[in-house]
Amino acid sequence: MIGDHRSWTLALCGLSFVLTACGSSEPAKSAPPAKVAAGVTEASLTTITLTAAAAARLGIETAVIAARGVTRTRTLGGDVVPAGGAQSTVTAPVAGTLEAAGGTSSIGTTIAKGTTIMRLVPLAPAERDVRVEAERAANEAAGRQTLAAQRAQRATRLAADGAGSRRAAEEAQADLVVADAALRAAQDRLALASRGVSASGAVALNAPADAVLQAVHAGPGQTVAAGAPLFDLVRLDTVWIRVPLYAGDVDQIDRRTAARIVPLGAPGTAAGISAAPVTAPPSADPSTAAVDLYYAAANPAGALRPGQRVGVRVPLVAAAQSLVVPAAALLHDAYGGTWVYEARDGHVFVRRRVSVSDIVDGLAVLDQGPPSGTRVVVAGAAELFGTEFGVGK
Repeated sequence: MIGDHRSWTLALCGLSFVLTACGSSEPAKSAPPAKVAAGVTEASLTTITLTAAAAARLGIETAVIAARGVTRTRTLGGDVVPAGGAQSTVTAPVAGTLEAAGGTSSIGTTIAKGTTIMRLVPLAPAERDVRVEAERAANEAAGRQTLAAQRAQRATRLAADGAGSRRAAEEAQADLVVADAALRAAQDRLALASRGVSASGAVALNAPADAVLQAVHAGPGQTVAAGAPLFDLVRLDTVWIRVPLYAGDVDQIDRRTAARIVPLGAPGTAAGISAAPVTAPPSADPSTAAVDLYYAAANPAGALRPGQRVGVRVPLVAAAQSLVVPAAALLHDAYGGTWVYEARDGHVFVRRRVSVSDIVDGLAVLDQGPPSGTRVVVAGAAELFGTEFGVGK
């Protein structure tokens, strides 16, 4: 029994020793999968220190990031449409057959005001009969006037010789005055009947204004009814821009201020074309919950075409305080990142990332960037960019 007790005591002591030894030992650490040596921060990679001579040679100029109240804009999509009243359709005044006018009538051609596009030979002889009747009346009036002039001349000569009475001479002169008036009236009627009608009786169909021939509904040789549409004209010296806008955002747009029209894909610094707001017939699209805004833009060179999609920078009502910096300070890397160079004392320049939300009057509005009061490089920023990446002098 004493031996068994001693055996259990030794066994318990050995177990206690093993547990104590396991508790005091530390587990072995596994090796990390990767090791970064000599790690550096982004700031240390984008810091440039120039000598005074180098800074002078690059022509470094700086500006201060400031908080300013700017009128923000929002860029929306718009499409070019003809201005109100700019489209017109020329119709046939009477039933007749069309004939070519000798000029061009190709769709898309710019037609000067007064240019004859087509001629219409009336089927009914009404216009031609009026002209013929006017010619006949004018010829008869001319004959009567010639006869009255001869009688007046003869009566006057006889009265002077004493072979005729003075009363007969006066009556002949009165008949001549009446014949002259009748001849003038007949000639005026003939001129009125001949206006717009060629020798063959065709009516000239002229362009009412400088415009583009948009569509042709009938061609030479076709017979058309009275009132049938012949061709469409559209004036493009001024165009409207239709801008669909979500109905919930209408109150955010300043409708009293002009917008800027820019081509699709144009950079944020593009000036664009000024377009004044206009009052147009209200229109909306219930499927997209959008209402239409309209702006008028001058288009003397015809650069804007109906149906063309453009970008429209519309001004917002609220002028919010935002951080702004001259747009000339912005730099763009190959990955689309936007940067500025912060200018520090001792000709030290640090490249700082910024996020631009808008460009207003040559100023970049920043959503994210250095705080207000930070000096940034305006002139010479591109040279610093080249110096940093080894392509500058």
